[in-house]
Amino acid sequence: MIDGTQNLDYKQTEALLGELAGTREFPSLSQTIIQVNEIVGSDAGEADELTNVILRDVSLTNKLLRLVNAAHYSKFAGQPVSTISRAVVILGFNTVRDVAMSLMLFDHLQNHGQAESLKGETLESYYCGVIGRLLGKRLKLPDVEEAFISAMFRNLGRLMARFYFYERTIRTARLVEKGMSETDAAREVFGTTYDQIGLAIAQHWRLPNKLIQGMSPLPPGEIARPDSDAARLRTVANLARELYHVAVAGLAAPEQTRYLNELSRRYATLGSLPSATLNGLIQEAAKEVERDAAIFDSEVRASPALARMLDLSEQTEAESASAQALNTLPVLAAVEPDASDPASLLAAGLQEMTEALVSGAAISDILHMVLEIFYRTGSFDRVMIAVRDKDGKSLSGRFGYGKDIDRALGVFKVQLEYAYDAFQVAAAQGVDILIPDTQDEVLKARIPEWHAKHIRARSFLLLPLVVDNKTLALLYADQDKGTLKLDSKMLNLLKVLRNQALLVLRQKPFK
Repeated sequence: MIDGTQNLDYKQTEALLGELAGTREFPSLSQTIIQVNEIVGSDAGEADELTNVILRDVSLTNKLLRLVNAAHYSKFAGQPVSTISRAVVILGFNTVRDVAMSLMLFDHLQNHGQAESLKGETLESYYCGVIGRLLGKRLKLPDVEEAFISAMFRNLGRLMARFYFYERTIRTARLVEKGMSETDAAREVFGTTYDQIGLAIAQHWRLPNKLIQGMSPLPPGEIARPDSDAARLRTVANLARELYHVAVAGLAAPEQTRYLNELSRRYATLGSLPSATLNGLIQEAAKEVERDAAIFDSEVRASPALARMLDLSEQTEAESASAQALNTLPVLAAVEPDASDPASLLAAGLQEMTEALVSGAAISDILHMVLEIFYRTGSFDRVMIAVRDKDGKSLSGRFGYGKDIDRALGVFKVQLEYAYDAFQVAAAQGVDILIPDTQDEVLKARIPEWHAKHIRARSFLLLPLVVDNKTLALLYADQDKGTLKLDSKMLNLLKVLRNQALLVLRQKPFK
């Protein structure tokens, strides 16, 4: 049952979800978010599963890497992070999930006829989330990213209503202009509230119960002392939303101070939060949004309220663009190598692999990074690695990225007792093999049945990892329909990355 204290028209909420399910965009967004939440929530969830889901969307991948290299996250990572797999290892499943969900929501809301009018609102929701994160740090919550996503998603219902039911939100706004509260006005038009729409969507997306509780409204009246981590998260998210409303209201300084004093009193059960501290938090959050706005293909000017807070109202367009470029250029240069330029990818990949090695990363983490760099070149439909079994008689698919990857890994089995097909020859002789066309009559006999029947890639590359004359693993990359177009520069890039992984493998056994 949806959390909340209001007497809801559940039928109407379900009807709205039904309308959303019938749209073109919502089911696709939901499918990805559900998949991410299921992977993170599963005891068996692994880094490569989450990475694979994110890598399917090139825009999401690039923006997520930019954001995890922004000021807040970069202090955890140290060196710039250039692969999703490394981001998962450093920041953890939950943080990457939360960052990915915020980015997916932003991309979704900006891909629409109302995109321009929604840009300001989406930035303000992000601003609310940043206030939640700063509050979480101040109050030493166990997971400040939960505070970020809970506070940001406090506005989820209103944002999604604006996107999908724009005319109805206009009618709701007109009722508010006439003196009705937004809650009552939304109930008049939608048959339920914006909060409950957001909670219903969160449940549909299978967000963790703790996050759903965190984005739930508090009952009216005095605020009780939170008696659990979930209750503290909920209280922090609601305080963040109230601070957001105060911040964007454009109040005169004395009036804003009066409101902040009242919030300090009402939320005293959380801890000591003087009005001066609260004012500092809302100013710091605004600066963080200004710094991150370009990552979302937006600018603070899209929100008049945030622009006013940052004194940007008199800034010229040229000044704004110049400031934005200066703020974002280092991040873009460090973490978004040009996927069409092998040298750029090589530099970023080798740098990150070196940092991972120095920090004591496992060989499996290094190999995940190698495969991801391969995949992000855009040259392959699938990349996989097969690892030597304990009995030493075969190589079996271990992990990878790309099309139908689970099925492909399940059939990837190279017998090492003899050398006949291309995979066996690569493993037995330790040689790199490029098959340009599996349908070539001369080569057909060298393609194993499991590959010809179940994977059916038209072209593939094999790079063995050999230590002491023994092939411990085999890197595989393919293209389903066309011939792999790998010039000498690209092949050298792939081999250098393989050789770097091999250096690590010589020092650390694969487990």
